[in-house]
Amino acid sequence: MDGTSQIGDHYHVIKKLGQGTFSHVLMARELISGHLVALKFVRKDRTRQTTFIHELNILIALSEYPGIIKTYPTYIETMDYFIFTQELAPAGTLQSIIKAEVGIPEEVVKRCAVQITAALDYMHGRGLVHRDLKPDNVLLMDKECYHIKLCDFGFTQLVGSLIPSMSHIIPYMPPELCSLKPKQLLVLDQSMDIWSLGILLFVALTGYFPWEEAVGHNHKYQMFLHWQDNRNYVPAPLLWKGFTQKALVMFLKLLSHNPSSRSPPDTVLKFLHLPWTAKVSSDSLVVEGDLNIIILDDNDELQVIEYIIQEQEQVSAVCY
Repeated sequence: MDGTSQIGDHYHVIKKLGQGTFSHVLMARELISGHLVALKFVRKDRTRQTTFIHELNILIALSEYPGIIKTYPTYIETMDYFIFTQELAPAGTLQSIIKAEVGIPEEVVKRCAVQITAALDYMHGRGLVHRDLKPDNVLLMDKECYHIKLCDFGFTQLVGSLIPSMSHIIPYMPPELCSLKPKQLLVLDQSMDIWSLGILLFVALTGYFPWEEAVGHNHKYQMFLHWQDNRNYVPAPLLWKGFTQKALVMFLKLLSHNPSSRSPPDTVLKFLHLPWTAKVSSDSLVVEGDLNIIILDDNDELQVIEYIIQEQEQVSAVCY
């Protein structure tokens, strides 16, 4: 039972917008005003009333910010659902426009980055951590991402809250949460959102995850950690070779293994004027900007060669 039969006096349901483990979302038209809205149906068999009220209160409190989806201060309770109303995001989610193995254009990602970091700064300034930042939870008011909004605050809690281990791990989770054992608790702070922001930007630019989970036994994550700890001596892992050196610096600031070393979200703004993705030439070389850096793929091993262009057109190559 989807609950639609119990709201017929107030709304005309048009179609389903999304489905999750704990809830589903429908597009509907308010019968009195004629406005299109999004109705979120939260399953009562999966959600305690106190948890629902907690999320609803956070949503209402954050609604005044333009980069967070507006939630109306009422709800309907049926036998099976808690139902509340939000403004409609007509262009879907950020996830819906990310092409697998391709991503979305850099200029679009940068537009998203500006708005997401501003929304996170707004939340963090009020002592709140989103805890579930991912492309599915970024709503688009237009397909070009000139106006986007954060949503889904079911996991949001105050800084300093004690959070348990999760029943399953997703790529957006930071290593300190991935490695948490049952019955252990983690003191929550904003660094968790910063890590998720870094993964979100990587996925948006590439169309794939850098790893499945940020744990020691994951080979892709091991390679990243090895590079992070020895980046003056070893090149970036293969999955990261499509980024410029400046973009790699940005990612390292967001994805530090040490939570206390992660830079604040607005660090991203300092890199907006720089290219993030490297140009790929026809002979499979990854070329950065003015040819100062070239990354070669040689026998499955990357060699990074820095070309120092002298005034007399002499070029010397230094391998590291």
